[in-house]
Amino acid sequence: MSTADEGPKTSTLGHTATMSRVQPVRLLVVDGPDRGRDRVVTEGTATVGSNDACELKLTDGGVSRRHLSIELLGARVRVRDLGSKNGTKYLGARLEAIELPLGATLELGSSRVAILPVLGSTALSEREELGGLTGRSPAMRRLFAQVEQVAPTDAAVLIHGETGSGKEGVARAVHSLSPRASGPFVVFDCGAVQSELLQSALFGHVKGAFTGAVRDHAGALESASGGVVFFDEVAELPLDLQPALLRALESKTFTRVGEGKLRKSDFRILAATHVDLYAAAQAGRFRLDLYYRLAALVIEVPPLSQRVDDVALLAHRFAAEAGAREPLSASTLAALTARSYPGNVRELKNVVERAVTLGPESALPGAGAGPKAPEDFHSTREKAIAAFEKSYLTALLERHGGNASAAAREAGIARSYLYKLLDAHGLKR
Repeated sequence: MSTADEGPKTSTLGHTATMSRVQPVRLLVVDGPDRGRDRVVTEGTATVGSNDACELKLTDGGVSRRHLSIELLGARVRVRDLGSKNGTKYLGARLEAIELPLGATLELGSSRVAILPVLGSTALSEREELGGLTGRSPAMRRLFAQVEQVAPTDAAVLIHGETGSGKEGVARAVHSLSPRASGPFVVFDCGAVQSELLQSALFGHVKGAFTGAVRDHAGALESASGGVVFFDEVAELPLDLQPALLRALESKTFTRVGEGKLRKSDFRILAATHVDLYAAAQAGRFRLDLYYRLAALVIEVPPLSQRVDDVALLAHRFAAEAGAREPLSASTLAALTARSYPGNVRELKNVVERAVTLGPESALPGAGAGPKAPEDFHSTREKAIAAFEKSYLTALLERHGGNASAAAREAGIARSYLYKLLDAHGLKR
């Protein structure tokens, strides 16, 4: 996304003695007349302004000639306003000098500039396990290196990969290695929440806001304060909700459904998708400004076909988790390695569990793959939602000994609505 007029500039001022420990940063214009322009700064201090001598030159009329400076301090930067006419803001507050984590976004004039770590494309991690992830293949060790770079920052990260490749696992690894590790990890599944309940699930609601709202409820953004909110399959988010989400992500403020009070929440944004989100934005199926907000950094998760060396390693782990009494045999490992896995790591885990339960023959290529009529997205999704509701309601009633009033209170729904769901799924009241 660099502009073609000149290459990246850097300054050699400051912290010369600690050059090797300085984290290079990418200054990316995410909003304003120069949106998409970026500069990589590898050391020292860089300036931003409208002057040709600035490392990041902006054409925004509200930006001074030498507007601000950014000094590299490792996983943080020191930002100084250089006496600009219109000032520099962070989270809406004007600043003079402040230390910020990588991932922060500054406001100057009508522009917004994100300060991002630079992800190395060739570096390999020394580890074979990282934050719950396992792999020794070059593809995974490169992924581990990116997670190690991204985790200490507060930058928004978009995780892209095929279905079943482990995108949520990558998000959890980023969280576990970050300064927010002691905070919550809140998953918001954009494709699983019913459209009429999306605002409530995201922003929360107050008692009486709508039929069935029998008590106050904190949404995903509020629950994630101090930690991470993870938007799974973010491409499924309806277009009409995206402007409200964008405002909430930019200001870290929102209002619950049915309430006028402005609430604040300190969360980091991670998101995942299996589709090309930028192409979707270009085609009008996703807001481009929201894409830029979510994709400050992009991590590509390799499919299992690009990390065949990891099949045996993962198989041993999944077998142990499935309760195998002895290690998998060489012949079983060979059979597992010979298979193809359109469903990636998730499919491999299922195959290993089946081999542990039914015997090694079930791991042979083609085993258990009888003919099956394809189903479209909508019918598959409806079946999944119905299965979840029935399982959830069964467990809910068991916890409360069949007491419908107590079950409805825990679920946050009206008792009459609970009865309706029970009838729909053929469950006894």
